[in-house]
Amino acid sequence: MFDAVIIGGGPAGASCALWLKMLGFRPCIIERRCALGGLQNDNPYPNQWIAPVLHKTGFEVAADMHRHVLEHDIVCRFGEAVTELEVVEGGFRVTTSGGQVILGRAAVLASGVRPVKGGFAASEQVIIGPGRTMFNADFEGQSVAILGGGDNAFENYIFVRKRGAAGVTLFARTIRARREFLEKVPPADVRIGPYPIAPEIPEVAGLAFDRVVVLYGWEPYLPYARHLNLAMSPRGFVETSADCETSLPNLYAIGEIAQRMHPCCVTSMADGVVAAKAIQRTLEQDAVARFAERVRQAEARHEPVRRDPVRGATAPFPGR
Repeated sequence: MFDAVIIGGGPAGASCALWLKMLGFRPCIIERRCALGGLQNDNPYPNQWIAPVLHKTGFEVAADMHRHVLEHDIVCRFGEAVTELEVVEGGFRVTTSGGQVILGRAAVLASGVRPVKGGFAASEQVIIGPGRTMFNADFEGQSVAILGGGDNAFENYIFVRKRGAAGVTLFARTIRARREFLEKVPPADVRIGPYPIAPEIPEVAGLAFDRVVVLYGWEPYLPYARHLNLAMSPRGFVETSADCETSLPNLYAIGEIAQRMHPCCVTSMADGVVAAKAIQRTLEQDAVARFAERVRQAEARHEPVRRDPVRGATAPFPGR
């Protein structure tokens, strides 16, 4: 029985486990990859958004995270996905794809997000989501359609252009990108409104392209907990209280799975701290109650005593 079972070893899950261990508890991380770090393992670019981290790529940030957690002897189960999360007496039972059964007094959902596929299947001509595949793709001399109107779509327009694409057209139903990117993308290369897609050609809005890049944002990865009927936002993210607790007691959701105002590596790590402190408060309340009961039992086993008003010594009450 662990104090907390943490499903996912990205920045949120790793941070939660580290704080719990430093606070004197016994956490366990279950991670479907073979290493901690989450989506940072798919980020080959320098992560310049973490104040104390300088000139490190996402790969390096993930490697540091992995090494840090293991140095604290935190139990990690790698290479196994969670297939089921159940509420049991005294906590939670987690079953993995390898048949492992792990028990925890508290459970933490930190399995992160996956790119929204939009009904498409990834192929040589269709790339879904940013990251390693996008980074390794060859765009030299190609015509490329980018689908999406957020930061990722506009940022990757710039990336594909720098990779030598012959032409890039960005298709968006609405525009949500920040000003920095809007200023770097020519309006002539943007189409706003509905656009029919034939991915097998591939073709978008009647125009043929060599490659289509689908950047429709992210969705939470929660196949193991759908049956719990947790309170969810209209977009399918887990709703939580201020201390990251879900609508189910002692079950927490942290990081991008709960979609904070600006989900990223730093806000995910902060969520991990908040959840760890909330778990500490709950577990220590139970510990204090148990300790107080032990004190009462110990007192009941001893004779009551009184202080002698003259000698200052203690003596049994008369008749005892």
